[in-house]
Amino acid sequence: MTSPISSVGSTSNTNQAQTGGNSQGMSQLTNPNTFLTLLVDEMKYQDPLNPTSSQNLMAQLAQLSQVEQMNSISSAMQMSQASGLIGKSITGVNAAGKTISGTVTGVANSNNGPLVYVNGESIGLSSVETIGTTG
Repeated sequence: MTSPISSVGSTSNTNQAQTGGNSQGMSQLTNPNTFLTLLVDEMKYQDPLNPTSSQNLMAQLAQLSQVEQMNSISSAMQMSQASGLIGKSITGVNAAGKTISGTVTGVANSNNGPLVYVNGESIGLSSVETIGTTG
C-alpha cells in the first residue's frame, strides 16, 4: 500500500491542474524542487518487501545529480546576466511594487534569484522592465 504524497503543490493547484484550467500546475511539475521532492518521497514511501531495484535507484540518483547540476548552471547564468547590467540604465519594479529607474550599481544573489541595485534599492532580475545604456 502506498501513502499519498501531500507535500507537493497545493490543493487549489491540484484541482485546477486536474480540470485543465491552470497551466501553472504543469509548470510546477517541471520545477526542479518539485522533482526532488517527488524523488525523495518515492524513496521514503517505497514498499520494503518490494524495494526499488538497484538499477532504478542508480538511474534516480543520476537524475537527481543532473537536476542539481542544471540548478547550479541556471543560477550561474542568471548571475551572469545580472552582472552584465552593471552600469546600464534600467527600469523595474521593486518588491514593494514601486517603479525604480536608474543605473545599476551592483548585484547580489538571493533565494529568489539575482537582485540588481539601483539608487540604493533592490530589484529582482525578473522584475526588470527596460534596459538601456547610460549616456
